[in-house]
This record gives sequence, C-alpha cells and structure tokens, in this order.
Amino acid sequence: MLNFRFANCMHHKPTVSLKKTPNALNDAAIKSIAIPVTGIVVFHASGFAAATGAGVSGLLFNYCCFTVISFSVWNLNTWMQSALRTRLHKIKKIQTRLPVRYAVTIVITGLLSYLLLAVWNHYLRHDVYTNRALFTSQVIMILVSIQLSSIYEIVYLNKERESDLIKIERSEKLKVQAQLDALKSQIDPHFIFNSLNTLSYLIRQSPDKAQLFNDTLARVYRYILANKEKDLVPLKQEIEFASNYFYLLKIRYQAGLHLLIKMDSVSIEHYSIPPLSLQALIENAIKHNHFSEKLNLTIEITISENEIKVVNLKNNKKFDIQSSQIGLANLNERYSLIVNKDITILQTPEYFKVLLPIVKSSLV
Repeated sequence: MLNFRFANCMHHKPTVSLKKTPNALNDAAIKSIAIPVTGIVVFHASGFAAATGAGVSGLLFNYCCFTVISFSVWNLNTWMQSALRTRLHKIKKIQTRLPVRYAVTIVITGLLSYLLLAVWNHYLRHDVYTNRALFTSQVIMILVSIQLSSIYEIVYLNKERESDLIKIERSEKLKVQAQLDALKSQIDPHFIFNSLNTLSYLIRQSPDKAQLFNDTLARVYRYILANKEKDLVPLKQEIEFASNYFYLLKIRYQAGLHLLIKMDSVSIEHYSIPPLSLQALIENAIKHNHFSEKLNLTIEITISENEIKVVNLKNNKKFDIQSSQIGLANLNERYSLIVNKDITILQTPEYFKVLLPIVKSSLV
C-alpha cells in the first residue's frame, strides 16, 4: 500500500514548511570580541583590579580567568534560552514571556557565577576577596546578563516578525487563490449549463423536485459566497454544504452515485474545517472515476475525533482527463498554513483515500 504525504505525490514545487521559531543566531564573531571585553569590564567594575595589587602578569591572568567566567555564563545562558525557545514561544504575551526569560537568566547566571567566582577566589586567589566583593561581582554579572538577554530577545522578536510577515504574505496569496477557485466554481459554464438543463428537465417532469433542486442550488452558491474568504468554518456547515452539493450532482447523474457520511460519536458542533474542503474531494472523486447504474461510485466520509477520512473505490475512467491537481494542492497549502498540518493521501490500485485534519473549536 502506498502511504505518503500529499506534497510527495504532486508533480509541482514541494510545500516549504514554515518554522514556528526562528533559526539560531549566528553570533560567533560577536562573541569572540564581546566575551573577553565583558569579562574585563566585569573584573574592573567589581573593584578587583584596585584590590589585587598584582603586576601586569597577575592582571593578565585575572583577565583570562574572567574571560573564561564570561564565556561560561554567556554560553550557558544562550544554550538554555535556545533550548527553552520553543516553550517560551508558546507564551504569546510578551509581558509574560520576558519575565520568564529574565528569571531563567537570573537563576543560571547567579548559580554559575557564584560557583566560578568561589573557585577562582579560593583556589587561584587564596581567598583574597571577601564574600561581599564576590557578591558585588555576581550582581554585576546578573545585570549584564539581563541586558544581553534583552538584546537577544529583541533580535529574536525581529526574526519572528519577519517570519510572520512571510507567513502572512503566503497566506494572503493562497487566500486570493482560494477566492479565485471559488469564483471559478461559481461561474463554471459546464456546471451552470448542466444545472440549468437539469432544472429545465425537472420543471417539465417533476415541478416539486425542480423547486427542491432550485433551492439547493441557491444554498450551494450562498455558502460559497459567504465563506470563500474565511479560513475556517464550522464542520457542521461544511457537511451540510457538501450534502447539498452532492445532491445536485446526484440529480444530474441520477444513477450510480452515492454519498455515505459516518460519525464516530463525534459532536460536529465542536470542530472547524477550511471551507470547500469536502467539496474539492467529492469533485475530485467524480472527476476521475467511471460510474453507472451497474457500477456504483460510493464516496464515504468518516468523521472521527482528530480527522476526516474521505475514501472511494477506484475505477479510473478509460480516458481520464489530465489534471493539474491545483484544487488539491491549494487545499493542502491552506491546511499547512491554517491548521499547521498537511493532508494525507493513502492510495492503492483499489481505493483512493484522503485524511483531513480538523480543528477543535476555541469557543467550546
């Protein structure tokens, strides 16, 4: 059985996934200069230079020690912040994210600087400096770390903003494409022509059924007009629309076409889905499969807690029309941006299956 993600089955440019967090900063060159400078500044700001009484060699030795301390504190902070970035990114409010970031910085800098200063003072300086002097140096390191943390946060926020702008731009382009696709389906001359022919026939043969057909056709177009610009619609409305759309097709083809909708004890009022998703899959199945009174085409839609499964047995048309699969590609792109998940295709010689993720409604 073939089991693959949608992007792999299409003969077009693969979907570029958008990262939720920015890439790591390339700050090696800055660190090579800033770390030694920071260590020397902290050493002098702490008053150690005036109290040491050592010559040039002793001063250079202390510079090296504080460069090592600065290197350790700086890199541990950046490593920890990078490790926590995914979790911190989930905190949307900057007023909450910054205090958490600063708290992590204070704890890491405080503990590590205390340990390194104690080792330096006891083993290398033979306890020359008092605990008060060491504490002063520790506070200075914490303040410097907080400032550096703020700079890193600003840089990351700018990178996040750039990433969001790219995502918005792509989303807007896809929304325009979705609107164009929806408009195409509204003014598709074949669909309109066939619908009018069907309606004309029903008016002569069955006026009551003609009235029902006309009302259903109006509901289909009203739904398209009302939801073509939305990212998500209630799943219940999408199912009603798909049923109405299928009814029009059923009346047109009359025989050999069936739609079966199953719900695994799921309350569909609690879920949402990108609009016209089911319509695209129903249309795709009808477009590529042969069916008749003796050879039925059943499109089965199964709704579970996390996804919708749309499956049909394959009976490819002998002269199947070439398809650019723009509709399915666009559907996958919208899912990637709106739901942050791809649709999945499962295909064998016997059946064609598509899995659509669904979204739990936030208002529930």
